[in-house]
Amino acid sequence: MNDRVAARLALEMQLRDAVKAHQFVLHYQPRVDMISGEIVGAEALIRWEHPERGIVGPAEFIPVAEESGLIVQIGGWVIDRICAQQAAWIATNVPTVPIAANVSSVQLGHGIVATVQDALRRHSLDARCLHLELTESAVMHDVQEAARIMFELRKLGISLALDDFGTGYSSLAYLKRFPFSRVKIDRSFVTDITQNADDAAIASAIIAIAHRMGLKVVAEGIETEAQYEYLRTQRCDEMQGHYFSDAVAAEALESDLLSGRSIKSPAQAAQSAQTVLVVDDEAGIRSALTRLLRRDGYRILTAAGGPEALELLAVNPVQVIISDQLMPGMSGTEFFGKVKELYPQTMRIILSGYTELGVVIESVNRGAVFKFLTKPWDDDMLREQVRDAFLRYRPGSNF
Repeated sequence: MNDRVAARLALEMQLRDAVKAHQFVLHYQPRVDMISGEIVGAEALIRWEHPERGIVGPAEFIPVAEESGLIVQIGGWVIDRICAQQAAWIATNVPTVPIAANVSSVQLGHGIVATVQDALRRHSLDARCLHLELTESAVMHDVQEAARIMFELRKLGISLALDDFGTGYSSLAYLKRFPFSRVKIDRSFVTDITQNADDAAIASAIIAIAHRMGLKVVAEGIETEAQYEYLRTQRCDEMQGHYFSDAVAAEALESDLLSGRSIKSPAQAAQSAQTVLVVDDEAGIRSALTRLLRRDGYRILTAAGGPEALELLAVNPVQVIISDQLMPGMSGTEFFGKVKELYPQTMRIILSGYTELGVVIESVNRGAVFKFLTKPWDDDMLREQVRDAFLRYRPGSNF
C-alpha cells in the first residue's frame, strides 16, 4: 500500500512539472458522417510527452489529474491549443471542421465558461469551431449546476455531446434537461454489434430515442466495415474509430482535410441487386447452389458458417438466406435465431439433410425460419422457393 501511495505521489509531482513545462501534445481522431463518408469533426485526445518514459496515454494520468485538481489547468490548455490550431488552419486556408475537447466534472465546476470565452476571444475564433464532450458521470454529479453551466455554453454557440452513453446512469429524464446536440454510443456496444443481438438492440434503441429527441448519434470504436455498415443501415449519423482513422497528429489530420479523404461504402452500390446468401460448411454445396441460383440472375454471397455470414450481412444488403442446419460451432437454426433479431426482414430457408425435425419445426413456429427444404434438393423446386421468397420480401418487415 505504501508503494502504491508513493508511486501515486511521484506521478502527481511529475504531472505538476509537466503542466509547468507544457509536456503535452494533442492528437485528433476524425468524426465521419456515415452517409457521405466525409470528415465532419474530430476529437482532441491528449498525450503526455514524458521526458523519460516517452508518450504516456491519458488513462494513466487523467485520474491523477482529476484527483489533484490539475485537470483544470490541463483542460484549459487543451481548449486553448484546439483554438490555436483551428486559428492556424483558418489562416492557411485549410478546410476546418469542429474539434471537440473532453470536459471532466472537476472542470465543469471551475470556470469552464470563462475558459472557453477567453480562448475563443484570444484566437479570434467562432464558437462553432469548438465542441465539448461530457460523460454522464460529469453531468450527473450536480444536475442543476451542470444544466446551468451547459446552457451558458450553448448561449456562446458551443455544441455539446454526451460521451460514452449507455455506460453510466443513462437516465432519459435527465438527458432531456441538458442542451446536448449529440449522443455518443459507447464502444462496448459496438464491438460485437454484428454478432450480439442484445448489443444491436441497445444501439438501435439509443439511435431511435436520440433521433426522437432531435439529437445526432455518434458511434465510437468502429473497427470493421461490418460494424460501419450495420450502424449505417440503422441510421446512425456519425462514427469514430480505427476503421477510418486512429487518433493522429495535427499534420495527419490536416492532410486528410486538404485531400478530402472519405469512406466509400461498397454496400451502397449493391442496394438494388437481388441477393442470396448461401451458408454451408461444405464448399461443394456452396458452389453447386451458386451455379444454380446465378441462372436466375441473383447476386450470390457465400459463407462457411454463422459467424462469417453475420459479418457479410452487416456489410451487404441481403433479401434471402439459405443455410444448412448441421454446421460446426453454430447450427442453422441458431444462426437464423440471431438473424431474426438483427435482420428481421430477411427471408430465411433451411436446406439440410439433418433429420432432427423438432428443432427446425420449433424455429419455423417462432418465425426464425421461412421454409425447410431437404437435401438432396430438386433444382426446380428450390429455384421456385427462392423466387417466392423474393416476392414475399418486404423491406422493414418480418414475415
